[in-house]
Amino acid sequence: MPIIRVSLLEGWTMEQKAQVARELTEGLVSVLGEVSRPFIYVVVDEMQAGAVAFAGNVITDEMNQEALALSARQRRTVVDAQRTEEAYAALAGGDPEEIARYWADDVTWSVPGTHPLAGVRTGVAELRAYHQERDRITGGTFGSERGRALVDGETVVVRSRDTAIRADDGRTLAVEALHTLQWRDGRISAGSEAYGGTDQAAYDAFWN
Repeated sequence: MPIIRVSLLEGWTMEQKAQVARELTEGLVSVLGEVSRPFIYVVVDEMQAGAVAFAGNVITDEMNQEALALSARQRRTVVDAQRTEEAYAALAGGDPEEIARYWADDVTWSVPGTHPLAGVRTGVAELRAYHQERDRITGGTFGSERGRALVDGETVVVRSRDTAIRADDGRTLAVEALHTLQWRDGRISAGSEAYGGTDQAAYDAFWN
């Protein structure tokens, strides 16, 4: 039964500690195999400032708060699966401040195909308008079930299963899509959709 133990100075949120546990678990699974997952334990200890020293220098509460603030600033620009999902949620939520945290003002989004919604959108307003038109045509039924994002530096690929029902004639959609996202300075600067095999033809036919 593998046991991973990590000690952190106090001040980290429950979600951050949970993420530490998840990432450490995934790292060990990548070495030992999926069969090990149910038996992996992760223990996250919290240490108080003043109880830890390096080379005889005690870590003070002020030093710890500075470290937490620096970490928070860095997390706001990190590219990972969690931040990618947060970006999708912000765009769907529609709050301008939240959107601005994740999406560049001049973001471009490419939609392939020969249907009326195909083309390149430039800027958050056009991207939002594209989503709103999609929702209008489908009566709000358009949905995407996304898999875990695959991250390679500032490039992220997300697999998505898109489903919808047209509000006018009841036609249904069920296709597999790949989203490729390019991040720049902590925000998404470009994105594109892609549909393989017969899914592109099905996507075209649905919107036409």
